[in-house]
Amino acid sequence: MIKEILILLGMFVAGAIFMYFRSKIINKVKDTVKENTEVFDWQKFMKIFDIGNKVEWAKDISSLFNLRKLTIYALIIGAIFGYGYFKGRGDTPIQTNLDYDKEFVMNLNGEYLHKPKYSNDIYVKETGTGKILKHIKAKDLPLLKEKLKPVGFILEPIGVMGGGLGLDGGAFEAGAGISFLKYWKWKLDSFLTQKGIYAGTSYRITDNSGIGIGAGKGYKGDSRAILYYNFKF
Repeated sequence: MIKEILILLGMFVAGAIFMYFRSKIINKVKDTVKENTEVFDWQKFMKIFDIGNKVEWAKDISSLFNLRKLTIYALIIGAIFGYGYFKGRGDTPIQTNLDYDKEFVMNLNGEYLHKPKYSNDIYVKETGTGKILKHIKAKDLPLLKEKLKPVGFILEPIGVMGGGLGLDGGAFEAGAGISFLKYWKWKLDSFLTQKGIYAGTSYRITDNSGIGIGAGKGYKGDSRAILYYNFKF
């Protein structure tokens, strides 16, 4: 009984932390957008077609290629290639992915195990008919009980890309970071891009990706906001 109460208190604390940070991020994004919103300038827009302007070429090249950004690009590319290498190894042990937001099916002799998406329960079902033979609850298995919680602290590496807004206007951004707290389909993320460092809140749209908004600081010291798409490595 005491253990169940502690678990509920832990979920309440995690939920309270999530709601607090989510509110702070959203308010910061609103303030940043207000600070950096400017009236459309037709002359500035036309500069994108001026391919003979050496100054604009220098600005674009310097914004894409500097030491910080090249380091970030290298980390992102390295993470992607590293993930592909380890996933492709033929001698990697088979692992099961039993998470709260995943569906899991394992065939047995004439039966199969089934865990639906967004569920804490596992069923033993009859092959062919789908008849439930046994209902296994997560609380019956201590290891699964912790794994299948919809609320809690996590450490998931993510890639990020999206549109940012800051002192130098809007720009495409890409980077990497981690998701560190889940709250059903919502997550809190922390990441860096070639423009700055962010904290964000995202909503899962697939098993491995989501969309979110974030606020942070640019490397120039400016306040920044970003609308981003994230994906798990």
